[in-house]
Amino acid sequence: VTGGRDAVARVWDMRTKRQVHCLTGHDNTVGAILTKSVDPQVITGSYDSTIKLWDLAAGKCMTTLTHHKKSVRALCQPS
Repeated sequence: VTGGRDAVARVWDMRTKRQVHCLTGHDNTVGAILTKSVDPQVITGSYDSTIKLWDLAAGKCMTTLTHHKKSVRALCQPS
């Protein structure tokens, strides 16, 4: 999964080098990405101050968190 200044996170198949999903919905740079190992889900954080949870099977946003006042630049998963 990659994120960039085009406000999009892209899911890739590394074997074929093809894009699987284009996760759109952020309004600014996608600066943080966290993958979930159990479920086919990805969490993205953006400079638009939002965090989104994505369903990778469908390529759709499941929910958006909007309580940050500034850019989201890092995400971490508790161990």
